[in-house]
Amino acid sequence: MKAKKPFCLFIVLIFLLAACTFSAPATETATEPPEPTEAPTATEVPPTATATVPSRPLSNISADPQRVEFQAEDGKNLVGYYYPSKYADAPIMILMHWAGGDLTDWCEIAPWLQNRRDENPAALERCANAGSGLPAGMSTPWLDSTWFPPMAPEVSIAVFAFDFRDYGESEKGLGNRSNWAKDAKAAFVTAAGLEGVDATRMTSLGASIGADGAPDGCLLYNQEAGSGCVGAFSLSPGNYLGMDFAAVVRDLASTPVWCLAGELDSGSAPVCDGASGENYRSEIYPASDDHGMMLITPDLEPQPLILTQDFLELVFGEKVK
Repeated sequence: MKAKKPFCLFIVLIFLLAACTFSAPATETATEPPEPTEAPTATEVPPTATATVPSRPLSNISADPQRVEFQAEDGKNLVGYYYPSKYADAPIMILMHWAGGDLTDWCEIAPWLQNRRDENPAALERCANAGSGLPAGMSTPWLDSTWFPPMAPEVSIAVFAFDFRDYGESEKGLGNRSNWAKDAKAAFVTAAGLEGVDATRMTSLGASIGADGAPDGCLLYNQEAGSGCVGAFSLSPGNYLGMDFAAVVRDLASTPVWCLAGELDSGSAPVCDGASGENYRSEIYPASDDHGMMLITPDLEPQPLILTQDFLELVFGEKVK
């Protein structure tokens, strides 16, 4: 039995060496670095960290109204005033006065649309004689900017207001009413060529004779140029320029036309009611005999100037209010 003792010691030594041999790799692998991961690319940065909103290019044209001399196709000399937008390539609204006034009727409305009042003290000087040809005591709410609905701060629409022949600063010598349609068309042609104007986005707003001139000029311009006028807004039309309002609306087809009239205005309400079309809208004010510029008042619901903003959002595809 004593002869077997060395063999037992030998077996114990083997187990001790084996334990030391197998424990060594565990300490080495614990200190090895982890497998490298793929670095994130630049496109994986969250969008909110890099997103930017493109800004509209600003115009370098002063806000002051510019006097513009132009001619109708029959050679009559006409005068208008251009109120530039603060943006380059801006949409433009052409303003057409009624028979009771001239382009100064728009002296508060034009700066409201232009939305550069703080830059444009010269524009308000045009209000000095506005409404002077109206009967004594006639209210002129469109000359009071305090109740105008606010424009969104980023909005700035170019504006072109002009005098029909025989009015204001334009050449005298009427001839017949159909000549006013020539003037309306000439206003579109002139507006399309003004610096800073996007000639593919032109629209018009008119009262009484101008309420017919707005869609008449739009149609005549598009028939010649192919496109450019994208809408017309009429306050009390009456077929005053020798063109049938309903027929003009029909021929403008896809071009929006909106018409406002007082229910008791016998010369205009039937004209508004008589037109129709997918892109036509008529608003008749109950128990009102207000005509033309007299519709521009905060007393009517819906307010005509708020409807004007709605119309601009429709035809220009931009937020206005």
